[in-house]
Amino acid sequence: MLPANLQPAAEAVEVGRLILKAAEWSPQSHELFPEAARKWAVEVMRLGYLVAWDEERFVGREGAAPELVDIWRSFVLPGVVVRAAAADASRRP
Repeated sequence: MLPANLQPAAEAVEVGRLILKAAEWSPQSHELFPEAARKWAVEVMRLGYLVAWDEERFVGREGAAPELVDIWRSFVLPGVVVRAAAADASRRP
């Protein structure tokens, strides 16, 4: 247990960690995003599954590429799932 005078600092550190966790989309921060962004993440993930399981695309590999789903989740989703306020600001001239 922390001394009483350190409690506010410890709480501030926890708040800071939560803010950093919520800054970029990840499976761990998904619940911290607005509903519209979470729905978009689901739609983009579905697209990733469609690409990964398109057997015609990966004919030389004897079928689908399931490892592509992990790559899609780790690299594509964080780049396209953003908070509404940030997305609106980036569209302004």
